[in-house]
Amino acid sequence: MTEKLKKIHQRYLAVKMITVIVIVFLSVAILLPLIKIAEQFGINIRENTGLNFDVSIGNVFFFFLFGICSIGIIWLAQKYIHQKMFSELGFKSIIWTTLFIGFVIGAILVSLEYLVLIVNAETVNYLPIVSSNIPILTYLGYYAYFLIGFIFWNSFIEELGTRAYPIENLKNHMNPHIIFTLMGLIFALGHLVLNDFSLGYFTSLFVASYIYSLLYYYSGSIWLSVGMHSGVNWVGFSFFGTNWKLGAIYNIEISGVSNWIVEYSNVIIQLVFLLFVVYLKRKGFFESYFPESNQDIILKETKPNNVYKK
Repeated sequence: MTEKLKKIHQRYLAVKMITVIVIVFLSVAILLPLIKIAEQFGINIRENTGLNFDVSIGNVFFFFLFGICSIGIIWLAQKYIHQKMFSELGFKSIIWTTLFIGFVIGAILVSLEYLVLIVNAETVNYLPIVSSNIPILTYLGYYAYFLIGFIFWNSFIEELGTRAYPIENLKNHMNPHIIFTLMGLIFALGHLVLNDFSLGYFTSLFVASYIYSLLYYYSGSIWLSVGMHSGVNWVGFSFFGTNWKLGAIYNIEISGVSNWIVEYSNVIIQLVFLLFVVYLKRKGFFESYFPESNQDIILKETKPNNVYKK
């Protein structure tokens, strides 16, 4: 029976798509039962998301548990369904340099959005968050958790589940932009489980996901998209948060900005950057700087189309 199912999976594209989408959905939806379990211990995850996250033992435990479960689902699918190595999910390139480059790009990109908001604001207030009374070792301990255990961990979970896994397992069988679109919808809807809906917020999440997908597909490196994702989140938490335990340095209060600017300025900036990424691809940037990771794409572009038909 197992062998028969494997043959069906290998033969039919529709089955491949459904399988991958189900696994991605499960890697995100595993959060729902964890929310219920956490509530039994008096921990309200819904009220502890994003900038409101309370760095407590219970919240941190369930945050890491979600990540472990999500990664575990991907690992099991990769090994037993797709029969591939987990390491094939974008781990080929150099880690630290690629992470840093992605981080800087993400930080600059989101800073442009906040700069637009500040320029168009009626009032802007800057409130320092870190008190001089906090022991330096205590502060460094919390900040290390913020960078590694919160920013990087969260970005890695999301990029693995909604970028590396689906793209690697479907890119040779269908138009990658269809994959990017499907993952963009899942990525955006996944964030709306714990956040209120607005068209601008949803669109921004979708376009951000599309950019991360393009970067992953063109570079073949999960570290580039993880770095960019981390840079975007770092700026938000560092300068618009209120909790020094979660990385806040300054709290910038912006008021008097037109609603359409708040909703869509980020989307416009993202779309311009998306076009810039496509331009870099056409100029051969990714093939030059990520040659090993781009071997599959190069082979696909140079071989006859029927080689990849199933």
